[in-house]
Amino acid sequence: MDNWYQVRERGAGQLRMEFLWWVYRAFGIRALKFMVGIISTFIAMGARTARRTSKRYKDILNLYQIKNNMTPARFSSLAHIRAFACSVVDKMSAICDTKTKIKFAVDENADWQELQNILLVGQGAFFLCSHLGNIEALCAIPNAMDKRMHAFMNIGQNPAFRQFIERHAKYQNTVIHSTEEIDIAMAGNMYDALKSGELVMMAADRVSPNSPDKVIKSKFLGKKCVLPLGVFRFARVCDCPIFAIVNVNTDAENYRVMVKKIVARDTDKMATEYLDFLQEIVLRYPTQWFNFFDFFES
Repeated sequence: MDNWYQVRERGAGQLRMEFLWWVYRAFGIRALKFMVGIISTFIAMGARTARRTSKRYKDILNLYQIKNNMTPARFSSLAHIRAFACSVVDKMSAICDTKTKIKFAVDENADWQELQNILLVGQGAFFLCSHLGNIEALCAIPNAMDKRMHAFMNIGQNPAFRQFIERHAKYQNTVIHSTEEIDIAMAGNMYDALKSGELVMMAADRVSPNSPDKVIKSKFLGKKCVLPLGVFRFARVCDCPIFAIVNVNTDAENYRVMVKKIVARDTDKMATEYLDFLQEIVLRYPTQWFNFFDFFES
């Protein structure tokens, strides 16, 4: 069984990333996506784990859809991997280019309005993000990220792309923290930051490589899975509003931001609310699920 931290980058490299950046700057995002579409086809041929997990995800998704009288989603593993490759291009464009063409719309539901009210009065908020869609592209939304955002990531994962971002990023108010840095002192710092009106974001859809046994057992698409207990505990002890958030590609360079307020404070119930929200989005945008590892239990 391959967990997410055991899956390595494929097709990335410093020179290749710089070449693709040059193509983007010279010919634009459409030309780069055309090239990346071709490259991703060859990468997919050698990416056995990605193809296997994509097929398993699709089988579980289709079974759930059939049981619930829904039309089964039809897509190939290649199309799924290509969608991920294009999301990486959008991520690069949004983070590294102030002239990005990425466009955003928002599901302006009651939870979104509550989030806006929270931010307007200077409160902080804790975001439970995922690898559904393209959360990093949120930094391109005009005036939406004018608050300081503390984002946590595994520094050892995907080093080629991460180092490229460090060289070219146009981040203004985003502070990247390593998940390895999380301790009592860091928890105290984040608590203070949230009380000062800043924001914190952590992925809640993958277990910690440092605590792989500290999990919440739950279900997604009717199949057993596990989530990181520490993230939900961290969010709870910060004593602030908690929102699940996704940013999905609807077509071309167009994205839609969706949020869901997490009401529960029991970690199991928090996980259920979070997964119910992700499931709703996955059923609408099935190829935006970018967890190419064994997310579901055997």
